[in-house]
Amino acid sequence: MNVFFRTLALGLLLAATAARADSPKLEPMLPAISTPIQAYGAQNPACLEWTDGCVLCSREGCSTPGIACQPGGLVCKKLAK
Repeated sequence: MNVFFRTLALGLLLAATAARADSPKLEPMLPAISTPIQAYGAQNPACLEWTDGCVLCSREGCSTPGIACQPGGLVCKKLAK
């Protein structure tokens, strides 16, 4: 019985090694380039308040995001008159 388990383990190890050798090498993904929320105001001078759904920014500064918040796209909430 012990020989069976050793043979099975060796077979699984060889199969895993062969599968790994055949898999294509993946190129590392570069992060998407996006505008930091703090820089949005400089790029949009007519906007007085903007948000990404997590952080609310104004000309005075930005709030702190919630711990589990998933930011979305940047949106201007208040335009200068």
